Amino acid sequence: MTSEQIAILKQFGFCIEGEQVKHLKLGIVTDSKEFARFSTSEQLREHIKQLLRNQCLWKQKRGEQ
Repeated sequence: MTSEQIAILKQFGFCIEGEQVKHLKLGIVTDSKEFARFSTSEQLREHIKQLLRNQCLWKQKRGEQ
């Protein structure tokens, strides 16, 4: 991953630990390769936003049950 990709991830609350990318508040843990595949910073930002949206919706639905 590039330093720009790492900076973007940190802006969204992620931390990088070895080959894993983690968002501790939302409980997201994934491989860094998922984020390294994006060629532009805008594509990466959109992917992160979608990932965070989906995780929040999933947590809300689980809380309703």
